[in-house]
Amino acid sequence: MLPSLIQPCSSGTFLILLVSNFFLWENVSSAPINASEAAISDLKDLFDNATVISGKLANLGFAMRREFFFNSFSSNMFNKFILDLHKSKEKIIKAFNSCHTVPINIPETIEDALKTSFEDFLKMVFHTLMAWKDPLKHLATELSALPGCPDSILLKAKSIEAKNKDLLEYIIRIISKVNPAIKENKDYPIWTDLDSLQASDKETQFFGIYMFSFCLYMDLETVDSLINFIQCLLLYGDVCYNSYF
Repeated sequence: MLPSLIQPCSSGTFLILLVSNFFLWENVSSAPINASEAAISDLKDLFDNATVISGKLANLGFAMRREFFFNSFSSNMFNKFILDLHKSKEKIIKAFNSCHTVPINIPETIEDALKTSFEDFLKMVFHTLMAWKDPLKHLATELSALPGCPDSILLKAKSIEAKNKDLLEYIIRIISKVNPAIKENKDYPIWTDLDSLQASDKETQFFGIYMFSFCLYMDLETVDSLINFIQCLLLYGDVCYNSYF
């Protein structure tokens, strides 16, 4: 089932575990990569920071999306769009499939996940963050130029851009310890919808922002889940699949 375009969701790929104290770090024997205990310890520290940032990113994505729905600056337009989209399942599917990161195939079942390597999961995170690097610059720029855009929304957009960069740096550092060749593969999806954010027609422009915030929110939730899953997989191996898929 496709997730709601308003409510928090996991994009049909992972279950978000709403518990504290995700992992106990005492046992590192089941790590799925060949690495020394010191290397695993370094990765643990990097993942500790990466999971904190990814959680904050996901929260910011939800907060910005929510504010678009409730702030008078955009609420009328956004609520009009959501009502229109929910008139048919086909429209919702079309909206979901319009996200530029759809080509990044995230496993949706245990069977598919078991066929996916540890390195491929890292690559999914890397490509998703890279795919949003430039679009987030454009979002902050276009919102700054949009008359009446409240500072509260603009600040969230800029914070998301900054934290996306921070998280990308941690993922690159993790990749350098696992397989540096991953970061050489820059075959990530390219965003090509700048015209909609710059449209002279207000409704077209706001629908571009609507879809941008929707796709971004979905991907930030997925990235957060992926990073927590990879962290779990590093330390505990196959037991993690039952918790996340």
